[in-house]
Amino acid sequence: MITETDDDAPPSGFEPLRDRPDAELFAGPFYERELPDGTRQLGFRVTERKLNNMGMCHGGVLALFADIQAGVIKRAMKISADAPTINLSIDFVAPARLGAWVWSRPEVVRQTGGLLFLQSMVHADDQICLRLSGIYRLRPRGDGND
Repeated sequence: MITETDDDAPPSGFEPLRDRPDAELFAGPFYERELPDGTRQLGFRVTERKLNNMGMCHGGVLALFADIQAGVIKRAMKISADAPTINLSIDFVAPARLGAWVWSRPEVVRQTGGLLFLQSMVHADDQICLRLSGIYRLRPRGDGND
């Protein structure tokens, strides 16, 4: 398991996401903070171990970060359902380089009885590096039916 280090140096107010599955712990740590308007920001620091062979943040790390947006939105909306990913569209716009603070502010596009639609622009410091759109199925916790 990978844990927070001084290299992560999250901005003020960010706290590590808690109770995460091993895949997220390995790729992270990832952080969250609540803003005064009640919205959430997520973020992580691009460290050496998150780089690909070209010296930029690995697309798999960015994709995993994109996919965890729904969990934060569900918690903010007090939705207690499981939310498997139905669709996740990612457009890689620019690289996230070593030392960059990668952050997002996900927003709900629509929620129906059984689906959650969200979108977000992901930034590397002040530059957009990724655009995402996701659809998640809301189902009662522990319901393994597909």
